[in-house]
Amino acid sequence: MKTGIQQIFTVSDELLKDCYMITDQTRPGEAVALYHTLREDIERRGHIMFVFNGAAFPLGFIKGKILQTPDFKLYTPYGIQAKIENLYVDKKYQRAGIGHELLRAYEDYCRDKNVSEIILYGAPTVQASSFYAKNGFHKVNANLLMAKSLVNKTR
Repeated sequence: MKTGIQQIFTVSDELLKDCYMITDQTRPGEAVALYHTLREDIERRGHIMFVFNGAAFPLGFIKGKILQTPDFKLYTPYGIQAKIENLYVDKKYQRAGIGHELLRAYEDYCRDKNVSEIILYGAPTVQASSFYAKNGFHKVNANLLMAKSLVNKTR
C-alpha cells in the first residue's frame, strides 16, 4: 500500500467526518471535541498532517502545535518546544507503520521550525506509551508526560 503525507489547507466536511470516525474508534470521548477544533486548526495553523492511501481517504493524522513559550524546561532550557495533541491511525491500518510515518513527518516539520523538543501532552494509553517509547520519547514525570529532544539528532 502506497501512502503519502500531506498537509491540507482546504477542509471538506468529508475529511472532518473521516477524522471523526478514526478518532471515535480509539477514544470516543475525544472525537466530538476534536471535530469542533479540527477545521480551525487546519485552516489557520497548517500543523496537521494526514496520511492518505492512493484514494482520498485518510488512514491517520497527527495534530500538533509549536509553542510560543516553553511549557517545561526539559532538555534545552531556552529552546522552542512543540507538542503533539493527537495522533490517530484508522484501526484497520494500525501496526502498518502509519503512526511511525506520521511521527517522522511531524519531527521533520518541527526541525524545519527550529524546535528543540516535542512534548506529548496527556496520559497516553499503554499501547500508545509503548509506541512513543519505541520512537525515542521518554517519560519525564509521574503524570506520564513524555518528551523527545530533537537537538543534534537527525532522522
